[in-house]
Amino acid sequence: MISLIKPIRILPLLFIVGCIAPPSLYKEAFVTSKEAFLGSNIVISKAIRELPYAMQLVQIGSSKEVLLVLAESRNDSLVWSSSSKELITTFNGKIIKTLGLKNDIEIIAYPNILEAYSSLLKNNMGYSHKSFVNFSSPKANSLEVLYTYKILKDETILKRLNDLPVATKVMIEYVNIPLIRFRAKNLYWIDSEMNVLKSEQKIVPNIKIIKLDTLKKYNGS
Repeated sequence: MISLIKPIRILPLLFIVGCIAPPSLYKEAFVTSKEAFLGSNIVISKAIRELPYAMQLVQIGSSKEVLLVLAESRNDSLVWSSSSKELITTFNGKIIKTLGLKNDIEIIAYPNILEAYSSLLKNNMGYSHKSFVNFSSPKANSLEVLYTYKILKDETILKRLNDLPVATKVMIEYVNIPLIRFRAKNLYWIDSEMNVLKSEQKIVPNIKIIKLDTLKKYNGS
């Protein structure tokens, strides 16, 4: 397993039971994910499929995929860890905080992707939200972020865990940080059960697109 970006200090985390991997079993998941690569993609082996933990794949730009294992559930947000302890926190599929990347972010008053999606299913005329974001490099606090949403199209994708097709709707998120003139377009693939199966998110100007692909979702236990 390779580092997402760079080594970071190891932080103490609160681990709970269920589909969250306890610290002593992290190694099992990460060593298993080293078994095979096809180009830059992890091959989903039987050993990976049989792991009981909630897992995602992450890819930054064109780098190799990295396995993320669920480390913590905190106030409905999920903290995912790589083998080298970079942390990505998501809320309903949206990245809201990172630790260990070149430019870490934290979104304040972050949007609820599924709330936006539900609203658009009723009336796809658009949905908007305002948040604030903190950057670590260069350091900046409380920059206003404006989000707008639309459902883009229907698309059938293959689940990476078992290669089974699943029907999704693709929702687009337009990001605008007026003060630094930053704009981005993020995509979320959402199934009929309101699960964000994968996403492509550009969160800051100097970090490439982050792709998240759900292998096993958290069951909430």
